[in-house]
Amino acid sequence: MKEKSPCKGCMESVLVTEEVIQELVKEAEEDSSVMVSDEVYQARLKTCESCPSLQYGTTCAHSGSIVRYRAKYKNKSCPFAGKPKWEKVS
Repeated sequence: MKEKSPCKGCMESVLVTEEVIQELVKEAEEDSSVMVSDEVYQARLKTCESCPSLQYGTTCAHSGSIVRYRAKYKNKSCPFAGKPKWEKVS
């Protein structure tokens, strides 16, 4: 069996389970005042899913963040250098 690759910034695996992602998203949703609408969230995810910088189906190559988590926040934008694919929401 092939070993999981280590994360560039830590000793953990780069592969994140669906369970971990769901916990992160659930935690993010606890303060709805900082969250984008469902429509904005879905649009962001669609953009990320078509981006060549999406790694492992979960992680942004530019920020190392889990896209389903980062896309929830109003104060976050796409970390694509020079030309973000989605912007912060006021």
